[in-house]
Amino acid sequence: MKNIIPKNIEAPVKLLGMGHYFPGDPIDNKAIEQKFGFCADWIVEHTGVHTRHWADNNEISFVDLAKNAAMDALEKAHLDKDEIDILICTSATARPVCNPSTTSNKYMDIAPPLQRELGLNNVFCFDLTAVACLGFVNISMAAAALLHSMNKKNALIVCVESPKNILNFKFKNSTLFGAGAAAAIWQICDKKESDLIDVVIHSDGNYFEAFDIDDENKVLMKGKKVGEIAPKVLTEVTEEILSRNKLQIEDVDWFIPHQANINIIKQLKEKLKIPEEKLLVNIDKRGNTSSVGGPGCCSEFIDKGTIKHGDLILTCSIGRGFSWGGILFKY
Repeated sequence: MKNIIPKNIEAPVKLLGMGHYFPGDPIDNKAIEQKFGFCADWIVEHTGVHTRHWADNNEISFVDLAKNAAMDALEKAHLDKDEIDILICTSATARPVCNPSTTSNKYMDIAPPLQRELGLNNVFCFDLTAVACLGFVNISMAAAALLHSMNKKNALIVCVESPKNILNFKFKNSTLFGAGAAAAIWQICDKKESDLIDVVIHSDGNYFEAFDIDDENKVLMKGKKVGEIAPKVLTEVTEEILSRNKLQIEDVDWFIPHQANINIIKQLKEKLKIPEEKLLVNIDKRGNTSSVGGPGCCSEFIDKGTIKHGDLILTCSIGRGFSWGGILFKY
């Protein structure tokens, strides 16, 4: 891929490393069918999910998941934890009391207890919420902006999800979701060295009612509404990023769409005419892991050797709200 100097990014950063973690053994659809009565073939046909991971929150907390992914990213970036200046976390599934971030506290905060667990004694840390599945894009931009505005060097960002406690298994679409964590480390740099090429983010609060929480603190999702809107806006934001950077489909090495549902991914592929060999997915093995989907998939394919240094990657996502966007970056 030819060298691309970002034209739309005023806070350039380099991607030093990525990490991921999925808890326990995969849970296949036969186990789901036996426990909840949902047809295994229906799950595959309507979601594309064959297996997913669920954490036992009484033993494995959000912070445990996040710590594993963060340590993986630090190792791959060849950084010591003392070299991190900023820590930003996000989750679409942590909840106070009913799905807390740790086993010792009922709050949902990820970053402060993760700072403690990692021993990042001098970092500035916080969570970015209300971004749901778009979390990786948002916290990447927040990290880049803060590195430049605060004159810091390295930012660790972590997406983490553990949805089982808030899933309503009266509804088949609950079988779609899985647990996991993904992390990345961004480092401040000059524009000509930047791996972050472009970011586009949009929001439309008219769709806020597409998600809700019921009286038992379980997620309510209007899947048909998501299915109607997601392919359209994800196609548009991908086209927007390509146009802003004067790129064609063939110029991008890898497309990682939001790992929401295989049928949404197929529609996006068909609308944009993305070749099969450029499309990366892990929803079949990991399920819909919300904010972890894009970065988790990317990290897995880096580990497999599929994604190589210098490759150009475009990942897009849509989250509750609705907010949607995409990020174009080099590995």
